[in-house]
Amino acid sequence: MTPLFRRYDIKNIGEIKFKNLPLKRFNILYVENSPLDQKRALPLLRSYAKKLFVASDGAEGLKIFKNENIDIVVSDTKMPGLDGIAMLRAMKEIKSDIAVIVTGEKSAECLYEAINLGVDKYLLKPVCEKALKLTLESVETKLFMERAREYNLYMLHQYKHAIDNSNIVSKTDINGIITYVNEEFCNISGYKKEELLGKNHNIVRHPDIPKEVFERFWKTILAKKIWKGTVKNRAKDGSTFFVNTTVIPIVDWNGKIVEFVAIRYDVTKNVLLQEKLQKKERELEALNKDLERRVEEQTKKLRELNLTLEKRIEKEVEKNRQKDRMMFQQARLASLGEMLGNIAHQWRQPLMELGILFYKIKRELTKEKTNKNIEELYSKGVSILERMSQTIVDFQNFFRPDKKREFFDVYETVKHSIAIVEGSLKKSGIKIEVKREADLKVYGYKNEFSQVILNLINNAKDALNQNSLIEKRIEILLGIESKDGEKFAKIEVIDNGGGIKESILDKIFEPYFTTKHSTQGTGLGLYMSKMIIEQSMHGSLDAQNYAKGAKFTILLPLREGEPR
Repeated sequence: MTPLFRRYDIKNIGEIKFKNLPLKRFNILYVENSPLDQKRALPLLRSYAKKLFVASDGAEGLKIFKNENIDIVVSDTKMPGLDGIAMLRAMKEIKSDIAVIVTGEKSAECLYEAINLGVDKYLLKPVCEKALKLTLESVETKLFMERAREYNLYMLHQYKHAIDNSNIVSKTDINGIITYVNEEFCNISGYKKEELLGKNHNIVRHPDIPKEVFERFWKTILAKKIWKGTVKNRAKDGSTFFVNTTVIPIVDWNGKIVEFVAIRYDVTKNVLLQEKLQKKERELEALNKDLERRVEEQTKKLRELNLTLEKRIEKEVEKNRQKDRMMFQQARLASLGEMLGNIAHQWRQPLMELGILFYKIKRELTKEKTNKNIEELYSKGVSILERMSQTIVDFQNFFRPDKKREFFDVYETVKHSIAIVEGSLKKSGIKIEVKREADLKVYGYKNEFSQVILNLINNAKDALNQNSLIEKRIEILLGIESKDGEKFAKIEVIDNGGGIKESILDKIFEPYFTTKHSTQGTGLGLYMSKMIIEQSMHGSLDAQNYAKGAKFTILLPLREGEPR
Protein backbone atom coordinates (compact mmCIF):
# COMPACT_ATOMS: atom_id res chain seq x y z
CA MET A 1 0.00 0.00 0.00
CA THR A 2 1.32 3.46 -0.88
CA PRO A 3 2.18 5.48 2.26
CA LEU A 4 0.36 8.77 2.80
CA PHE A 5 3.63 10.72 3.00
CA ARG A 6 6.70 9.73 1.00
CA ARG A 7 10.01 11.46 1.68
CA TYR A 8 10.78 12.88 -1.74
CA ASP A 9 13.83 15.06 -2.11
CA ILE A 10 12.86 18.60 -3.23
CA LYS A 11 15.51 18.38 -5.94
CA ASN A 12 13.84 15.26 -7.38
CA ILE A 13 10.34 16.74 -7.28
CA GLY A 14 11.50 20.02 -8.76
CA GLU A 15 13.68 18.67 -11.56
CA ILE A 16 11.13 19.72 -14.20
CA LYS A 17 12.68 20.97 -17.43
CA PHE A 18 10.16 22.48 -19.81
CA LYS A 19 11.72 21.33 -23.06
CA ASN A 20 10.52 19.23 -25.98
CA LEU A 21 12.66 16.33 -24.76
CA PRO A 22 11.57 13.29 -22.72
CA LEU A 23 12.08 13.58 -18.97
CA LYS A 24 13.89 10.43 -17.81
CA ARG A 25 12.40 10.11 -14.33
CA PHE A 26 10.70 6.65 -14.31
CA ASN A 27 11.72 2.97 -14.55
CA ILE A 28 9.90 1.11 -17.36
CA LEU A 29 9.37 -2.65 -17.77
CA TYR A 30 8.65 -3.76 -21.38
CA VAL A 31 7.23 -7.30 -21.77
CA GLU A 32 6.96 -8.45 -25.43
CA ASN A 33 7.86 -11.70 -27.16
CA SER A 34 7.68 -10.37 -30.73
CA PRO A 35 11.12 -9.28 -32.02
CA LEU A 36 9.46 -7.07 -34.63
CA ASP A 37 7.35 -5.22 -32.04
CA GLN A 38 10.39 -4.89 -29.78
CA LYS A 39 12.35 -3.36 -32.64
CA ARG A 40 9.60 -0.74 -33.16
CA ALA A 41 9.09 0.20 -29.52
CA LEU A 42 12.48 -0.08 -27.81
CA PRO A 43 14.11 3.14 -29.18
CA LEU A 44 11.19 5.26 -27.99
CA LEU A 45 11.00 3.52 -24.61
CA ARG A 46 14.75 4.01 -24.05
CA SER A 47 14.39 7.74 -24.72
CA TYR A 48 11.73 7.99 -21.98
CA ALA A 49 13.01 5.57 -19.35
CA LYS A 50 15.35 6.31 -16.50
CA LYS A 51 15.98 2.53 -16.55
CA LEU A 52 14.46 0.14 -19.12
CA PHE A 53 13.94 -3.56 -18.33
CA VAL A 54 12.92 -5.97 -21.15
CA ALA A 55 11.29 -9.40 -20.79
CA SER A 56 10.09 -11.81 -23.48
CA ASP A 57 7.39 -13.62 -21.46
CA GLY A 58 5.10 -13.13 -18.46
CA ALA A 59 7.11 -15.19 -15.99
CA GLU A 60 10.30 -13.29 -16.72
CA GLY A 61 8.45 -9.96 -16.54
CA LEU A 62 6.92 -10.82 -13.14
CA LYS A 63 10.33 -11.84 -11.79
CA ILE A 64 11.88 -8.51 -12.88
CA PHE A 65 8.91 -6.62 -11.39
CA LYS A 66 9.41 -8.27 -7.99
CA ASN A 67 13.14 -7.47 -7.91
CA GLU A 68 13.16 -3.93 -9.36
CA ASN A 69 11.39 -0.66 -8.50
CA ILE A 70 9.17 -0.41 -11.59
CA ASP A 71 7.03 2.70 -12.24
CA ILE A 72 5.47 1.88 -15.66
CA VAL A 73 4.70 -1.53 -17.28
CA VAL A 74 4.23 -1.84 -21.06
CA SER A 75 3.05 -5.38 -21.90
CA ASP A 76 1.51 -7.51 -24.64
CA THR A 77 -1.64 -9.46 -23.72
CA LYS A 78 -0.69 -12.82 -25.20
CA MET A 79 2.62 -14.58 -24.56
CA PRO A 80 3.81 -18.15 -24.11
CA GLY A 81 3.52 -19.52 -20.62
CA LEU A 82 2.17 -16.86 -18.26
CA ASP A 83 0.13 -14.50 -20.48
CA GLY A 84 0.14 -10.71 -20.16
CA ILE A 85 -3.23 -10.39 -18.39
CA ALA A 86 -2.31 -12.98 -15.75
CA MET A 87 1.09 -11.34 -15.25
CA LEU A 88 -0.48 -7.89 -14.82
CA ARG A 89 -3.04 -9.25 -12.38
CA ALA A 90 -0.20 -10.61 -10.22
CA MET A 91 1.65 -7.30 -10.47
CA LYS A 92 -1.47 -5.36 -9.37
CA GLU A 93 -1.72 -7.57 -6.28
CA ILE A 94 1.85 -6.56 -5.39
CA LYS A 95 1.53 -2.85 -6.27
CA SER A 96 -2.02 -1.73 -6.98
CA ASP A 97 -1.15 1.77 -8.20
CA ILE A 98 1.38 0.68 -10.86
CA ALA A 99 0.91 2.47 -14.22
CA VAL A 100 0.11 -0.05 -17.01
CA ILE A 101 0.02 0.30 -20.81
CA VAL A 102 -1.35 -2.80 -22.60
CA THR A 103 -0.73 -3.68 -26.27
CA GLY A 104 -2.75 -6.35 -28.04
CA GLU A 105 -5.06 -7.43 -30.80
CA LYS A 106 -8.58 -6.09 -31.25
CA SER A 107 -10.31 -8.40 -28.77
CA ALA A 108 -13.36 -7.57 -26.67
CA GLU A 109 -12.33 -10.19 -24.10
CA CYS A 110 -8.80 -8.74 -23.69
CA LEU A 111 -10.15 -5.20 -23.56
CA TYR A 112 -12.66 -6.23 -20.89
CA GLU A 113 -9.92 -7.89 -18.82
CA ALA A 114 -7.68 -4.82 -19.20
CA ILE A 115 -10.46 -2.47 -18.06
CA ASN A 116 -11.12 -4.66 -15.00
CA LEU A 117 -7.42 -4.44 -14.14
CA GLY A 118 -7.58 -0.64 -14.31
CA VAL A 119 -4.92 -0.22 -17.00
CA ASP A 120 -4.06 3.31 -18.14
CA LYS A 121 -4.24 2.63 -21.91
CA TYR A 122 -4.98 -0.21 -24.34
CA LEU A 123 -3.08 0.18 -27.65
CA LEU A 124 -3.94 -1.96 -30.68
CA LYS A 125 -1.14 -3.75 -32.53
CA PRO A 126 0.82 -2.89 -34.52
CA VAL A 127 1.50 -0.04 -32.08
CA CYS A 128 1.79 3.39 -33.67
CA GLU A 129 4.90 5.25 -32.43
CA LYS A 130 2.94 8.49 -32.11
CA ALA A 131 0.21 6.81 -30.04
CA LEU A 132 2.79 5.18 -27.77
CA LYS A 133 4.60 8.52 -27.34
CA LEU A 134 1.38 10.35 -26.39
CA THR A 135 0.44 7.54 -24.00
CA LEU A 136 3.84 7.66 -22.27
CA GLU A 137 3.52 11.44 -21.87
CA SER A 138 0.04 11.00 -20.38
CA VAL A 139 1.19 8.31 -17.93
CA GLU A 140 4.25 10.39 -16.97
CA THR A 141 1.97 13.33 -16.22
CA LYS A 142 -0.26 11.14 -14.04
CA LEU A 143 2.69 9.75 -12.06
CA PHE A 144 4.23 13.19 -11.66
CA MET A 145 0.98 14.67 -10.33
CA GLU A 146 0.54 11.81 -7.85
CA ARG A 147 4.03 12.37 -6.45
CA ALA A 148 3.58 16.14 -6.40
CA ARG A 149 0.33 15.80 -4.44
CA GLU A 150 1.97 13.45 -1.95
CA TYR A 151 4.86 15.87 -1.56
CA ASN A 152 2.48 18.81 -0.96
CA LEU A 153 0.53 16.80 1.62
CA TYR A 154 3.77 15.90 3.35
CA MET A 155 4.90 19.55 3.42
CA LEU A 156 1.49 20.82 4.60
CA HIS A 157 1.53 18.23 7.38
CA GLN A 158 4.86 19.66 8.53
CA TYR A 159 3.52 23.22 8.38
CA LYS A 160 0.52 22.22 10.49
CA HIS A 161 2.84 20.48 12.92
CA ALA A 162 5.00 23.62 13.11
CA ILE A 163 2.00 25.90 13.72
CA ASP A 164 0.43 23.51 16.22
CA ASN A 165 3.65 23.39 18.23
CA SER A 166 4.42 27.11 18.19
CA ASN A 167 1.00 28.81 18.29
CA ILE A 168 -1.88 28.64 20.73
CA VAL A 169 -4.77 26.89 18.96
CA SER A 170 -8.30 26.08 20.07
CA LYS A 171 -11.66 25.17 18.56
CA THR A 172 -15.17 25.72 19.90
CA ASP A 173 -18.67 24.84 18.76
CA ILE A 174 -21.14 27.57 17.81
CA ASN A 175 -22.03 28.07 21.50
CA GLY A 176 -18.43 28.72 22.55
CA ILE A 177 -17.89 25.28 24.13
CA ILE A 178 -14.26 24.14 23.76
CA THR A 179 -13.82 21.06 21.53
CA TYR A 180 -10.05 21.16 21.01
CA VAL A 181 -6.96 22.80 22.51
CA ASN A 182 -3.29 22.17 21.76
CA GLU A 183 -0.42 21.86 24.23
CA GLU A 184 0.59 25.52 23.82
CA PHE A 185 -2.88 26.57 24.96
CA CYS A 186 -2.51 24.38 28.06
CA ASN A 187 1.00 25.70 28.74
CA ILE A 188 0.02 29.37 28.63
CA SER A 189 -3.31 28.98 30.47
CA GLY A 190 -2.12 26.52 33.13
CA TYR A 191 -5.13 24.22 32.58
CA LYS A 192 -5.00 20.57 31.57
CA LYS A 193 -6.86 19.44 28.45
CA GLU A 194 -9.47 17.55 30.46
CA GLU A 195 -10.16 20.74 32.44
CA LEU A 196 -10.81 22.71 29.24
CA LEU A 197 -12.67 20.33 26.91
CA GLY A 198 -16.43 20.75 27.26
CA LYS A 199 -16.09 24.05 29.14
CA ASN A 200 -17.10 27.48 27.84
CA HIS A 201 -14.21 29.45 26.39
CA ASN A 202 -14.80 32.25 28.90
CA ILE A 203 -12.96 30.05 31.41
CA VAL A 204 -9.85 32.09 30.45
CA ARG A 205 -11.71 35.38 30.09
CA HIS A 206 -10.28 38.17 32.23
CA PRO A 207 -12.87 39.99 34.40
CA ASP A 208 -11.43 43.35 33.29
CA ILE A 209 -12.74 42.91 29.74
CA PRO A 210 -16.01 44.89 29.30
CA LYS A 211 -19.13 43.03 28.30
CA GLU A 212 -19.52 45.24 25.20
CA VAL A 213 -16.24 43.93 23.75
CA PHE A 214 -17.51 40.36 23.74
CA GLU A 215 -20.86 41.42 22.33
CA ARG A 216 -19.05 42.98 19.35
CA PHE A 217 -16.85 39.91 19.10
CA TRP A 218 -19.84 37.53 18.85
CA LYS A 219 -21.65 39.82 16.45
CA THR A 220 -18.62 39.72 14.12
CA ILE A 221 -18.00 35.98 14.05
CA LEU A 222 -21.72 35.05 13.88
CA ALA A 223 -21.83 37.25 10.75
CA LYS A 224 -19.22 34.83 9.30
CA LYS A 225 -16.48 37.42 9.49
CA ILE A 226 -12.97 36.94 10.83
CA TRP A 227 -12.28 38.69 14.14
CA LYS A 228 -8.79 39.89 15.07
CA GLY A 229 -7.52 41.64 18.15
CA THR A 230 -5.30 41.59 21.23
CA VAL A 231 -7.03 39.86 24.15
CA LYS A 232 -6.32 39.99 27.87
CA ASN A 233 -6.75 36.53 29.46
CA ARG A 234 -6.40 35.04 32.93
CA ALA A 235 -4.57 31.76 33.61
CA LYS A 236 -5.63 29.11 36.12
CA ASP A 237 -3.28 30.51 38.79
CA GLY A 238 -4.79 34.00 38.39
CA SER A 239 -1.91 35.47 36.38
CA THR A 240 -2.59 37.61 33.30
CA PHE A 241 -1.37 36.95 29.77
CA PHE A 242 -1.96 38.76 26.45
CA VAL A 243 -2.35 37.06 23.10
CA ASN A 244 -2.91 38.31 19.58
CA THR A 245 -5.98 36.41 18.45
CA THR A 246 -7.59 35.52 15.12
CA VAL A 247 -10.98 33.78 15.29
CA ILE A 248 -12.21 32.20 12.06
CA PRO A 249 -15.77 30.90 11.51
CA ILE A 250 -15.76 27.52 9.72
CA VAL A 251 -18.79 26.96 7.47
CA ASP A 252 -20.12 23.91 5.65
CA TRP A 253 -21.10 23.67 1.97
CA ASN A 254 -24.46 25.27 2.79
CA GLY A 255 -22.82 28.30 4.39
CA LYS A 256 -23.85 27.28 7.92
CA ILE A 257 -21.33 27.89 10.72
CA VAL A 258 -20.21 24.57 12.25
CA GLU A 259 -17.37 25.69 14.54
CA PHE A 260 -14.85 28.44 15.33
CA VAL A 261 -11.08 28.09 15.10
CA ALA A 262 -8.92 30.48 17.14
CA ILE A 263 -5.20 30.95 16.57
CA ARG A 264 -3.25 32.93 19.16
CA TYR A 265 0.35 33.72 19.86
CA ASP A 266 2.32 35.51 22.53
CA VAL A 267 3.23 38.91 21.07
CA THR A 268 6.74 38.90 22.52
CA LYS A 269 7.78 35.52 21.06
CA ASN A 270 6.47 35.65 17.53
CA VAL A 271 9.09 37.44 15.42
CA LEU A 272 11.49 34.52 14.80
CA LEU A 273 8.65 32.11 14.04
CA GLN A 274 7.04 34.59 11.69
CA GLU A 275 10.23 34.90 9.64
CA LYS A 276 10.42 31.12 9.28
CA LEU A 277 6.75 30.84 8.31
CA GLN A 278 7.09 33.59 5.70
CA LYS A 279 10.07 31.82 4.14
CA LYS A 280 8.16 28.53 3.99
CA GLU A 281 5.11 30.26 2.51
CA ARG A 282 7.25 31.84 -0.23
CA GLU A 283 8.77 28.44 -1.02
CA LEU A 284 5.30 26.85 -1.12
CA GLU A 285 3.96 29.64 -3.31
CA ALA A 286 6.90 29.24 -5.73
CA LEU A 287 6.33 25.48 -5.84
CA ASN A 288 2.60 25.96 -6.45
CA LYS A 289 3.32 28.32 -9.35
CA ASP A 290 5.63 25.72 -10.90
CA LEU A 291 3.02 23.02 -10.39
CA GLU A 292 0.26 25.18 -11.87
CA ARG A 293 2.33 25.88 -14.98
CA ARG A 294 3.11 22.18 -15.33
CA VAL A 295 -0.57 21.27 -14.86
CA GLU A 296 -1.61 23.77 -17.54
CA GLU A 297 0.88 22.38 -20.06
CA GLN A 298 0.01 18.77 -19.39
CA THR A 299 -3.73 19.51 -19.38
CA LYS A 300 -3.39 20.96 -22.88
CA LYS A 301 -1.74 17.75 -24.08
CA LEU A 302 -4.37 15.61 -22.35
CA ARG A 303 -7.16 17.65 -23.94
CA GLU A 304 -5.75 16.99 -27.42
CA LEU A 305 -5.44 13.28 -26.66
CA ASN A 306 -8.90 12.99 -25.14
CA LEU A 307 -10.64 14.25 -28.28
CA THR A 308 -10.86 10.58 -29.33
CA LEU A 309 -12.35 9.38 -26.02
CA GLU A 310 -15.97 9.19 -24.87
CA LYS A 311 -17.72 12.45 -23.97
CA ARG A 312 -18.23 11.35 -20.39
CA ILE A 313 -14.47 10.94 -19.82
CA GLU A 314 -13.86 14.31 -21.49
CA LYS A 315 -16.23 16.04 -19.05
CA GLU A 316 -14.54 14.40 -16.04
CA VAL A 317 -11.09 15.57 -17.18
CA GLU A 318 -12.36 19.14 -17.61
CA LYS A 319 -14.00 19.06 -14.16
CA ASN A 320 -10.74 17.93 -12.52
CA ARG A 321 -8.77 20.62 -14.35
CA GLN A 322 -11.09 23.34 -13.04
CA LYS A 323 -10.89 21.86 -9.54
CA ASP A 324 -7.06 21.98 -9.63
CA ARG A 325 -7.11 25.61 -10.78
CA MET A 326 -9.42 26.55 -7.90
CA MET A 327 -7.25 24.67 -5.40
CA PHE A 328 -4.06 26.49 -6.48
CA GLN A 329 -5.81 29.88 -6.50
CA GLN A 330 -7.27 29.32 -3.03
CA ALA A 331 -3.90 28.11 -1.73
CA ARG A 332 -2.18 31.28 -2.95
CA LEU A 333 -4.86 33.57 -1.54
CA ALA A 334 -4.92 31.72 1.79
CA SER A 335 -1.13 31.92 2.03
CA LEU A 336 -1.11 35.64 1.23
CA GLY A 337 -3.99 36.30 3.62
CA GLU A 338 -2.27 34.54 6.53
CA MET A 339 1.00 36.36 5.87
CA LEU A 340 -0.66 39.79 5.68
CA GLY A 341 -2.76 39.09 8.77
CA ASN A 342 0.34 38.29 10.81
CA ILE A 343 2.17 41.35 9.47
CA ALA A 344 -0.82 43.52 10.38
CA HIS A 345 -0.77 42.20 13.97
CA GLN A 346 2.94 42.95 14.28
CA TRP A 347 2.60 46.41 12.71
CA ARG A 348 -0.48 47.81 14.45
CA GLN A 349 0.73 47.48 18.03
CA PRO A 350 4.02 49.40 17.40
CA LEU A 351 1.99 52.03 15.52
CA MET A 352 -0.32 52.42 18.52
CA GLU A 353 2.65 52.68 20.89
CA LEU A 354 4.35 55.22 18.59
CA GLY A 355 1.17 57.33 18.55
CA ILE A 356 1.10 57.34 22.36
CA LEU A 357 4.77 58.41 22.43
CA PHE A 358 4.01 61.29 20.04
CA TYR A 359 1.21 62.44 22.32
CA LYS A 360 3.37 62.21 25.45
CA ILE A 361 6.22 64.17 23.79
CA LYS A 362 3.78 66.89 22.74
CA ARG A 363 2.22 67.04 26.20
CA GLU A 364 5.57 67.33 27.99
CA LEU A 365 6.97 69.97 25.64
CA THR A 366 3.82 72.09 25.63
CA LYS A 367 3.73 72.28 29.45
CA GLU A 368 6.40 74.97 29.35
CA LYS A 369 5.64 76.87 26.17
CA THR A 370 3.64 76.28 23.01
CA ASN A 371 5.94 75.81 20.04
CA LYS A 372 4.57 76.03 16.51
CA ASN A 373 7.29 73.75 15.14
CA ILE A 374 6.41 71.10 17.70
CA GLU A 375 2.75 71.31 16.67
CA GLU A 376 3.68 70.88 13.01
CA LEU A 377 6.00 67.95 13.73
CA TYR A 378 3.34 66.31 15.89
CA SER A 379 0.67 66.75 13.17
CA LYS A 380 3.05 65.39 10.53
CA GLY A 381 3.92 62.37 12.71
CA VAL A 382 0.24 61.56 13.34
CA SER A 383 -0.45 61.89 9.59
CA ILE A 384 2.30 59.41 8.79
CA LEU A 385 0.93 56.94 11.37
CA GLU A 386 -2.57 57.19 9.87
CA ARG A 387 -1.19 56.60 6.40
CA MET A 388 0.78 53.52 7.56
CA SER A 389 -2.31 52.14 9.26
CA GLN A 390 -4.38 52.74 6.10
CA THR A 391 -1.72 50.91 4.08
CA ILE A 392 -2.36 47.82 6.21
CA VAL A 393 -6.09 48.05 5.45
CA ASP A 394 -5.41 48.57 1.72
CA PHE A 395 -3.23 45.47 1.50
CA GLN A 396 -5.69 43.33 3.46
CA ASN A 397 -8.63 44.49 1.34
CA PHE A 398 -6.68 43.89 -1.86
CA PHE A 399 -5.80 40.26 -1.07
CA ARG A 400 -9.16 39.35 0.49
CA PRO A 401 -10.37 36.35 -1.58
CA ASP A 402 -14.04 37.43 -1.79
CA LYS A 403 -16.20 37.15 -4.89
CA LYS A 404 -18.83 39.74 -4.02
CA ARG A 405 -20.13 41.78 -6.95
CA GLU A 406 -20.81 45.40 -6.10
CA PHE A 407 -21.00 48.93 -7.44
CA PHE A 408 -17.66 50.67 -6.91
CA ASP A 409 -16.07 54.00 -7.77
CA VAL A 410 -13.48 53.52 -10.53
CA TYR A 411 -11.47 56.63 -9.59
CA GLU A 412 -11.20 55.67 -5.89
CA THR A 413 -10.23 52.09 -6.76
CA VAL A 414 -7.51 53.30 -9.15
CA LYS A 415 -6.15 55.69 -6.50
CA HIS A 416 -6.04 52.88 -3.92
CA SER A 417 -4.18 50.65 -6.40
CA ILE A 418 -1.63 53.39 -7.05
CA ALA A 419 -1.12 53.88 -3.31
CA ILE A 420 -0.05 50.24 -2.98
CA VAL A 421 2.84 50.66 -5.48
CA GLU A 422 3.52 54.36 -4.91
CA GLY A 423 6.81 53.70 -3.12
CA SER A 424 8.07 51.43 -5.91
CA LEU A 425 7.18 54.04 -8.57
CA LYS A 426 8.97 56.83 -6.67
CA LYS A 427 12.05 54.65 -6.30
CA SER A 428 12.10 54.13 -10.08
CA GLY A 429 11.65 57.87 -10.71
CA ILE A 430 8.28 57.38 -12.42
CA LYS A 431 5.59 60.07 -12.35
CA ILE A 432 2.01 58.80 -12.42
CA GLU A 433 -1.04 60.97 -13.01
CA VAL A 434 -4.78 60.23 -13.03
CA LYS A 435 -7.14 62.37 -15.10
CA ARG A 436 -10.89 61.90 -15.02
CA GLU A 437 -13.46 63.39 -17.35
CA ALA A 438 -16.41 61.96 -15.43
CA ASP A 439 -17.34 60.14 -12.22
CA LEU A 440 -17.52 56.43 -13.06
CA LYS A 441 -19.23 53.69 -11.08
CA VAL A 442 -19.34 50.14 -12.42
CA TYR A 443 -20.79 46.86 -11.19
CA GLY A 444 -18.39 43.95 -10.70
CA TYR A 445 -15.49 42.66 -8.62
CA LYS A 446 -13.63 45.56 -7.04
CA ASN A 447 -10.58 43.60 -5.86
CA GLU A 448 -10.11 41.83 -9.19
CA PHE A 449 -10.38 45.15 -11.07
CA SER A 450 -7.77 46.61 -8.69
CA GLN A 451 -5.54 43.63 -9.48
CA VAL A 452 -5.83 44.38 -13.23
CA ILE A 453 -4.88 48.06 -12.71
CA LEU A 454 -1.89 47.02 -10.56
CA ASN A 455 -0.75 44.56 -13.23
CA LEU A 456 -0.94 47.21 -15.99
CA ILE A 457 0.97 49.73 -13.82
CA ASN A 458 3.66 47.17 -13.00
CA ASN A 459 4.03 46.23 -16.69
CA ALA A 460 4.40 49.91 -17.58
CA LYS A 461 6.95 50.35 -14.78
CA ASP A 462 9.02 47.41 -16.09
CA ALA A 463 8.95 48.84 -19.64
CA LEU A 464 10.03 52.28 -18.40
CA ASN A 465 12.86 50.84 -16.29
CA GLN A 466 14.25 49.03 -19.34
CA ASN A 467 14.72 52.32 -21.20
CA SER A 468 17.05 55.20 -20.37
CA LEU A 469 14.54 58.04 -20.26
CA ILE A 470 14.92 61.52 -18.83
CA GLU A 471 11.27 61.61 -17.87
CA LYS A 472 9.30 58.44 -17.10
CA ARG A 473 5.53 58.88 -17.13
CA ILE A 474 2.41 56.80 -16.62
CA GLU A 475 -0.94 58.43 -17.31
CA ILE A 476 -4.36 56.97 -16.44
CA LEU A 477 -7.37 58.54 -18.17
CA LEU A 478 -10.95 57.93 -16.99
CA GLY A 479 -13.85 58.76 -19.29
CA ILE A 480 -17.01 57.54 -21.01
CA GLU A 481 -17.33 55.99 -24.48
CA SER A 482 -20.48 55.16 -26.44
CA LYS A 483 -20.48 52.03 -28.54
CA ASP A 484 -23.40 50.38 -30.36
CA GLY A 485 -25.89 52.48 -28.39
CA GLU A 486 -24.45 51.50 -25.01
CA LYS A 487 -22.26 53.55 -22.67
CA PHE A 488 -19.01 52.22 -21.31
CA ALA A 489 -16.56 53.37 -18.65
CA LYS A 490 -13.21 53.81 -20.42
CA ILE A 491 -9.96 53.42 -18.48
CA GLU A 492 -6.73 54.04 -20.42
CA VAL A 493 -3.25 53.28 -19.02
CA ILE A 494 -0.57 55.04 -21.10
CA ASP A 495 3.22 55.05 -20.73
CA ASN A 496 6.15 56.47 -22.68
CA GLY A 497 8.29 53.33 -22.43
CA GLY A 498 8.85 52.81 -26.15
CA GLY A 499 5.81 50.66 -26.95
CA ILE A 500 5.39 46.96 -27.83
CA LYS A 501 7.06 45.25 -30.77
CA GLU A 502 4.56 44.85 -33.61
CA SER A 503 5.66 41.23 -34.06
CA ILE A 504 4.36 40.28 -30.60
CA LEU A 505 1.54 42.79 -30.12
CA ASP A 506 -1.14 40.22 -31.00
CA LYS A 507 0.37 37.61 -28.62
CA ILE A 508 0.72 39.52 -25.33
CA PHE A 509 -2.63 38.31 -23.97
CA GLU A 510 -1.82 34.62 -24.60
CA PRO A 511 -1.16 32.44 -21.49
CA TYR A 512 2.52 31.97 -20.62
CA PHE A 513 3.68 34.45 -23.26
CA THR A 514 6.24 36.81 -21.73
CA THR A 515 9.23 38.90 -22.82
CA LYS A 516 10.66 38.87 -19.29
CA HIS A 517 13.19 36.51 -17.77
CA SER A 518 11.63 33.42 -16.17
CA THR A 519 12.49 34.76 -12.71
CA GLN A 520 10.55 37.99 -13.35
CA GLY A 521 7.23 36.67 -14.62
CA THR A 522 5.19 33.66 -15.69
CA GLY A 523 3.35 35.25 -18.64
CA LEU A 524 -0.01 34.91 -16.86
CA GLY A 525 -0.48 38.56 -15.80
CA LEU A 526 -2.04 40.02 -18.96
CA TYR A 527 -3.84 36.74 -19.72
CA MET A 528 -5.53 36.74 -16.29
CA SER A 529 -6.23 40.49 -16.56
CA LYS A 530 -8.07 39.94 -19.84
CA MET A 531 -10.01 37.01 -18.35
CA ILE A 532 -11.06 39.16 -15.35
CA ILE A 533 -12.22 42.10 -17.51
CA GLU A 534 -13.91 40.12 -20.29
CA GLN A 535 -15.29 37.05 -18.49
CA SER A 536 -15.88 38.25 -14.92
CA MET A 537 -16.86 41.87 -15.68
CA HIS A 538 -18.24 41.51 -19.28
CA GLY A 539 -15.97 44.24 -20.64
CA SER A 540 -12.95 44.37 -22.94
CA LEU A 541 -9.17 44.87 -22.59
CA ASP A 542 -7.06 45.82 -25.62
CA ALA A 543 -3.53 47.10 -26.24
CA GLN A 544 -1.93 49.28 -28.90
CA ASN A 545 1.17 51.38 -29.46
CA TYR A 546 0.46 55.03 -28.79
CA ALA A 547 2.74 58.06 -29.21
CA LYS A 548 6.08 56.99 -27.67
CA GLY A 549 4.77 54.10 -25.63
CA ALA A 550 1.91 51.65 -25.13
CA LYS A 551 -1.76 52.20 -24.30
CA PHE A 552 -4.02 49.62 -22.63
CA THR A 553 -7.75 50.37 -22.88
CA ILE A 554 -10.40 48.88 -20.60
CA LEU A 555 -14.11 49.22 -21.44
CA LEU A 556 -16.69 48.29 -18.76
CA PRO A 557 -20.49 48.50 -19.17
CA LEU A 558 -22.21 51.42 -17.43
CA ARG A 559 -25.67 50.45 -16.18
CA GLU A 560 -28.24 52.51 -14.38
CA GLY A 561 -30.48 51.20 -11.61
CA GLU A 562 -30.23 47.64 -10.25
CA PRO A 563 -27.44 45.32 -11.47
CA ARG A 564 -28.41 42.69 -14.00
